[in-house]
Amino acid sequence: MDKKNIVVLEDDRHIAKLLEFKLSSVGYNIKWFESPENVLDHISLDRPDLIISDVMMPYQNGIDFLKIVKANEDVKDIPVILLTALGHEESVIKGLDAGATDYITKPFSTAELMLRVKKALIS
Repeated sequence: MDKKNIVVLEDDRHIAKLLEFKLSSVGYNIKWFESPENVLDHISLDRPDLIISDVMMPYQNGIDFLKIVKANEDVKDIPVILLTALGHEESVIKGLDAGATDYITKPFSTAELMLRVKKALIS
């Protein structure tokens, strides 16, 4: 089985390192970005199998980034999981309506995250 490539877009270094550790420990290749700049260029050149994106980030939020991804013909079919502290219904609906494959609220269970990643990769 090929190793799956996952792009993590997360401005919190501690959460990013946790994601990197957990995901790489089960065989995924992880590329981490702290902000949305250059991510679209990267995913166009080195297409990942999945994107995990925070929503609340400086300069550009994850929903706007998701909309850009979904509007790009070359990468619009890459599954995107939103990972955020925004757990109220309106935020969840906004994220899913913008094209997110899944929506996970912080704090999150790493076991649940791993199952949701696995599910997104086989969908």
